[in-house]
Amino acid sequence: MPEEKGYRDKKQFRVYKANGTNTGSALSIDFNPEKESVFFDFAKQKDEKAFDWQNKLTIKLSAIELAKINVSYLEKGTEVKLFHDPAKGDYKSDFKNAVLNISKSGNNYCFRLNQQEKDGKLNSISVNLNPEEMYIAHVLFKKIIEKVYDV
Repeated sequence: MPEEKGYRDKKQFRVYKANGTNTGSALSIDFNPEKESVFFDFAKQKDEKAFDWQNKLTIKLSAIELAKINVSYLEKGTEVKLFHDPAKGDYKSDFKNAVLNISKSGNNYCFRLNQQEKDGKLNSISVNLNPEEMYIAHVLFKKIIEKVYDV
């Protein structure tokens, strides 16, 4: 899939799930070594070959949260929920809270990000990963954890 102009030029793991009705979605996973965090960006499909990265939903995960995902994957768990409340941290946010829910159905994994805005409006985007994509994510998360903890 073509990239949107102006989006980050770094290497990312991206999963595109376009469809003929333009209701697909995409997920970009990007490690930021300076922040020792991983940014998950979710975008809705705009048209046949483009995704709306300008109106993406984003959640930042720590190495510990990546480990939770990997443990669930390795133990064949069926669900991981990661809840973020920006009010508990020391940073400003445009949203009230966010939940990344990863659920397994059959062989596939659904990554769904729900963000509640301060006015109560809920935004949600989900992307399904097949077993091969999930395996790549697992390996990527393992490597990121190793970099964060310098092992």
